[in-house]
Amino acid sequence: MGMQMSEQLPDVTYWLALEISKNDQMINLDKVYQGSVELDYLYQLLTSKAQQHWWQTYGVQLNPVIVNNAFFRAVALLHERHLEFSRLRKGAETQWVKELLHLN
Repeated sequence: MGMQMSEQLPDVTYWLALEISKNDQMINLDKVYQGSVELDYLYQLLTSKAQQHWWQTYGVQLNPVIVNNAFFRAVALLHERHLEFSRLRKGAETQWVKELLHLN
């Protein structure tokens, strides 16, 4: 209960990233990253869920600024991970793996 706000940000970011990635099939990270109705809905749903989770689990009332920052950091983190995965999957450095697995 004695957590400082700066200590909560990485934890809340990680928790939100996990929650977002649970529904990865339904979420278009490119659209969410650019802003959309999907982003607005996801923001409302998950920020409320995060605040409720932290209150019930840790007895901590999260500062709305922390939750806001954590949400957008989580989206950016997942978007960058998605871009990096897509880039590597199409890259020449994975060509030998594709040949090894007979995927060409």
